[in-house]
Parts: sequence; C-alpha cells; structure tokens
Amino acid sequence: MMHDLNDLVTVVIPVLNEEKAIARVIGKVKEEGYYNILVVDGFSSDDTFYQATKNGVQVIYQKGKGKTGAIETAIQNVDTQYMVILDGDCTYDPKDIENVVSPLSASDLVIGVRALGRKNIPLFNRIGNRLINLIFNLLMGTNLQDVCSGMYGLRTDFSQNLTFKTEGFDVEVEVAAQASKYGKVSQVPIRYHDRVGRQKLQPVKDGLHIIFRVLLMAVKLRLNGKPPKGEIPPLHDNEPTHTLSHTRAPPRQ
Repeated sequence: MMHDLNDLVTVVIPVLNEEKAIARVIGKVKEEGYYNILVVDGFSSDDTFYQATKNGVQVIYQKGKGKTGAIETAIQNVDTQYMVILDGDCTYDPKDIENVVSPLSASDLVIGVRALGRKNIPLFNRIGNRLINLIFNLLMGTNLQDVCSGMYGLRTDFSQNLTFKTEGFDVEVEVAAQASKYGKVSQVPIRYHDRVGRQKLQPVKDGLHIIFRVLLMAVKLRLNGKPPKGEIPPLHDNEPTHTLSHTRAPPRQ
C-alpha cells in the first residue's frame, strides 16, 4: 500500500530558515516510504537550501511572498494526484501522512487536526486558534476543528483552482474557506511536537490578521456563488462533508 501511496503523493515542505530541522524532517518522511518530496524555500538566509539539497530531494525557490507564495509555487510544480503539506520545523509527524492521504479519495481537502500533543502549542496560540475556529465556523457554517493546521492534504486538481489573496500564515484559512465553499473537507487526528528552531508566528499580530481575513473571506464567498477559477473538478456525489474521518488514529503519547 505504501508504494501505491508514494506514486500518488508529493510531500510538500515549505521552509524559511529551517537549517536545524529540515534534514530531520526529510529523513522522517523517507522513513515512512515517501520519496516524492518537494521542498519550497522562501529564500532562507541560513543553510536550509543546502541542507535540503544534500538529502536528495527536489528543492526550489518560491515565487511570491510569504507562506502563501510557497504553497502557490508547490501547486504549480506538483504533478501527482495528491499532495500533503507539512511545515519543515519538526512540529508535524510524517507518521501521520498516511492518515491524511487516505480520505483524499473522497475529499478535496483533508485537515490534520492537532489532537495529540496540544500541550506543545503555546497557550496563547491555543486560545487564538480556538477563537479563529469559532469565528470561521460561525461565518462559514462549518464544523472544522483546526483551520490553522500546517499539515493537510489536497487533491492536486482541486488545488489548481484555488486563488490566493493572502501572503502569510493565513493561507491555511484561505484554503479551508474555499474548500468548504466549493469542495469537500475531511478531518483526521494528528500529532503535534515541539518545534525545532525559532518561531516565526507573531501570535497577536498574525492572529488578528487571520481573524480579519476570515471575516473578509466569509463575506466574499457568500456573495460569490461561483468557484474563483471556474469549474472545480467533480469528485463523488453523495459524500458527506466536514466529517471526522474514521482512519487509524495515532497512538496516544
């Protein structure tokens, strides 16, 4: 099964100054049997690009600004049926890739919900995430548990129809909003670990910006009844949306 998944999936790792973590992340992804790995570098000022390259994976520089630019660049370069995105700071566990990929046969977006190891998320960030989820769900009419998660899977053909107005850490919310409006979303539990290296997220500034973007996106999506780039490729009829996938849960820590 793993070899079949490897042929179908590209693991995308957006990075910026992750020289201390990126080699470890790549190694753990390979240990799980995934070798289609794309590292998208946001013009790191440290040794990230070299560390990734010497580990034998494809490394490219992103186009555009911020994490959004990295995700857009990945979408333009992935040619497998599915992609799984995870941060390059060791916070997300490659052991969860299979859980994220499995529901993509019947979903456009699969969000990895940081259910195990939440203590590794700083308290202030946890409070902010809960507030963002609450506002998102109220405005979008959804029941999503972790719209800011940095580990998620996408159908590649669906992703190619997404449009992006953000530049920063709100890209995940923008993906979730469009998938909720025009596609089908599933959720699976994943692990979350301590990050390696310096945190780039500024909780107050970035949190308020994300909330503003949620409000703006909700208004635009409610007014716009059509997908942003025309027809989204059809998936399957009569499939439930916004359900917690019943895939194998990771072991408790």
